[in-house]
Amino acid sequence: MTSPDAYARVEGWSAIEAVGRDAGKFLQNLCTNDVLKLADGESCEAMFLDVKAHVQAYGWVSRTDAERYVVLLSSDHCDRLHAHLDRYLIREKVDLKLVPPGVWTIGRGVASALTVRVDAFGAGVVAALDAEAVEGRLMTAEAFKQTRIALRVPLDGVDVDDRNLPQEVDRNDRSISFTKGCYLGQEPVARIDALGRVNWLLRCVRIEDGTPLPGVELMLDAKPVGRVTSSVATEGGAIALAYVRREHSGPGGELRVDGLRAAIAPA
Repeated sequence: MTSPDAYARVEGWSAIEAVGRDAGKFLQNLCTNDVLKLADGESCEAMFLDVKAHVQAYGWVSRTDAERYVVLLSSDHCDRLHAHLDRYLIREKVDLKLVPPGVWTIGRGVASALTVRVDAFGAGVVAALDAEAVEGRLMTAEAFKQTRIALRVPLDGVDVDDRNLPQEVDRNDRSISFTKGCYLGQEPVARIDALGRVNWLLRCVRIEDGTPLPGVELMLDAKPVGRVTSSVATEGGAIALAYVRREHSGPGGELRVDGLRAAIAPA
């Protein structure tokens, strides 16, 4: 977050609680990161895939204790993820509980009965459902969106969906373990890592003026080389998250969005 006392309130995020002696092992077999390495209170980014490695959900997996984990989604799609997980729940001793969309407070020093560390927004930042009274400076929705996009934190279902492969999101160091062993969708992920590469990468793009709508194409020499997934106005123009062709995804590369100049921001 931009300052130690800043916090934000977001609506519509949801979660799933996995409770039972097999909770950790069950999630380990279905997500991209190594959740069995988590200690109590820790979390990690992770993606849940189908067998062809298309992303079904992106979020954070948090360990409360050995028999309770929470999967936090930056969307209201907990029911879809629940259906996906339930399809593979056979004999494991796990109870999957929906946490419906609600109001989450994101900041430091925030407390509630359900909290998840979200270090993507800064060290010590947590997301808390129905948080208690918070001291500090409440960010506007626009300011929080500016922070999220500048940090290149994608929203589930907006910047990441089932059209994407995990490596396209380009958060490999945060969300993918290449050493944990088998999980659903692992073979295509490992094959891309060992033998190939993805053609698209998620980037932050700075635009000189105007705010492009999601779906607008990024152009280079009148050819489409990317598409915007989310954007927000800034004092100097706008910033956006966009999937950009790998060969044009380096920082400083100049493109066009709706005829306006745009440049790939440094990572």
